[in-house]
Amino acid sequence: MPVLEITQLRLKSVPANNPSLLQNLSAVREQLQTKSQFYTCTEDSTKLYILGIWRDVNQHLDFLASPARDEVLGPQEDMLDFEWTVHIEVDGMESLPLDAPVLAIERLVLNGNGVLVFEQAIEGYVQQLQGNTSFKIVHNWRCDTASPKAEAVFLTGWQNVEDDVGFSKRLRDRGGLETAGIVGQILLHHAKNLERKDV
Repeated sequence: MPVLEITQLRLKSVPANNPSLLQNLSAVREQLQTKSQFYTCTEDSTKLYILGIWRDVNQHLDFLASPARDEVLGPQEDMLDFEWTVHIEVDGMESLPLDAPVLAIERLVLNGNGVLVFEQAIEGYVQQLQGNTSFKIVHNWRCDTASPKAEAVFLTGWQNVEDDVGFSKRLRDRGGLETAGIVGQILLHHAKNLERKDV
C-alpha cells in the first residue's frame, strides 16, 4: 500500500513565499515523482510541511540513504533544516483533504496500553470530526517507528484554524481522548497550501 510522507522542515534564511524556495521544492517533486504538496504552518511561519506519496516506506528510506539524496536535496540545504518525518499508509493523494483552506496535521502519541482502547474510541472521534468539518478525514497508525508507544496521525481539512481550535476545546471540555488517559501527547499543526492563492 502507498505511504504518505509528512515532513516538517524549518526555514533558515528565506520566507515561505520566496520564489526560489518554491521553484526548488517543485524541481524536487518533479524528480522524485511523489506528487508532493507544500504547506506553510499558520502558527509558525518558519515551519514548512511536505506531503508526498511513496510506493512504501522502504522506497523513501532507500532514497534517503542513497547518493542521489545529496544530488536531489542538496540545493535545499541552505534554505531548510529537517525536523521530523512520519509515514502513514493511505490510498493516494486523492484521499487527502487537499481542497480545504486549512489542513490540520495531528499526531497522537498513545500511552503504552492505549492502543486497544484508542481503536475502540476512534470511530466516535471520527464521527465527531465529521460532524464539525465537511472536508475529508484521513487517519492511520504511523508505520515507520520502532517506538513502544504507538502513534496515530490524523489529517483533517477545515475552513479556518478557529473551527478546529473550537472543536478541540469542546472535545477536551467533554473529556476527549487526552482527558481519558488514552493519549499521552497531542501534537497539532495547522497549515495552508503554499501554492494556492485562493486561501
